[in-house]
Amino acid sequence: MSQIHNARYRLEREQRQRVAEERVRSTTHSFIDRYHSELVSIQQQGLAEYVQERYNSCLSQLRQIEAELAHAPFSARESSKSLGNDIFALRNVARRIKVQVEEAQYQQHRDELEAKANAEKERKTHISNAWSQELRNWTDKLSLNLMLKEVKELEQQVFAELSSVTPQELLDKFKQLKTRGLAKAADHRAIIEKQTQHATNCDVVQAVVDIVSPSLPAEESKKLTEQANTIISANSKDVSEQLKEIDHLSDRADKIIENEAVRKETVKAIFTTLKSTGFTVQKPKMVETKAGIREVVIAASRPAGNRARFKIRLDGSCTYEFDNYRGQTCKKDIDQVLPKLSEVYGVDLSDSRVVWSNPDDEDAQMKPIPSQTMNKKG
Repeated sequence: MSQIHNARYRLEREQRQRVAEERVRSTTHSFIDRYHSELVSIQQQGLAEYVQERYNSCLSQLRQIEAELAHAPFSARESSKSLGNDIFALRNVARRIKVQVEEAQYQQHRDELEAKANAEKERKTHISNAWSQELRNWTDKLSLNLMLKEVKELEQQVFAELSSVTPQELLDKFKQLKTRGLAKAADHRAIIEKQTQHATNCDVVQAVVDIVSPSLPAEESKKLTEQANTIISANSKDVSEQLKEIDHLSDRADKIIENEAVRKETVKAIFTTLKSTGFTVQKPKMVETKAGIREVVIAASRPAGNRARFKIRLDGSCTYEFDNYRGQTCKKDIDQVLPKLSEVYGVDLSDSRVVWSNPDDEDAQMKPIPSQTMNKKG
């Protein structure tokens, strides 16, 4: 007797959850490393001070995600995806702001303000010290640059010959200027961010390809790269639509990685089960069908000539065949192998159907085997 069955495979719910969590944790950790490198690079290039509040916020969120990753990987992944755009936007926004600040000759004006403050130190020591300190504490370069006119007017008022401004009054006035400056800076950064969003999108897409692509099968990696190139090349496309496409690209890559992880677990389970039931099992190999479908093939045999062959595809389908048997010995081997897959390794059969059977094995030639599926519990 010979039989061929179609079924579907799946992992046990807990095992599949574990596989998924490990996969998400590994991928998210790679993104976190990439984000840290990006922040370090921004700091080393002296760009952080132009987006200081955004930079500090991103760093704080990144640390929270790292802490969350150990116990809530899926939540950490979503937070990471959301944070990625903010981090990759920092460099582009900071560069643009730096150019604008340099063009405004901010540094020269700041030196002039401090020089005048020092010149007045003997006459107005406390005022001068308070002025210099507040100016140094104003670390957001853009907001200060946008308020230079008001700062200069305040300087003239404070250091006027007959000025009666107290240190506390000076602090209050600086606080008002900072509040207005930060509000203006936020609006200005939003404009710059919108102008540089496409460049940011390109950085995000490239990061997805660099981190995810090595974990994909060659064919899927090529498809991912082609899709990423299509997104990047669409310069005129609405940036919000690009962000949606990037999100879909990332989700699709995650799904492929998860499916590949499930397939590897299934291949391992089948290989071990066949070996433990007395078969001599060949090393699994990847082949491509005439239809262009890539599948892992596991071939096994017994000394008596009985043969078993499993073909596992990435989409969850599987073909298995037992042939070169006499009488009911084929069914005996099937009843040995398949229950063990389910009971020991969590590979459960579903949608199973016999697509070809030769009860008495009267035909010595093995017939072609149509496709059939098997699923993992999960």
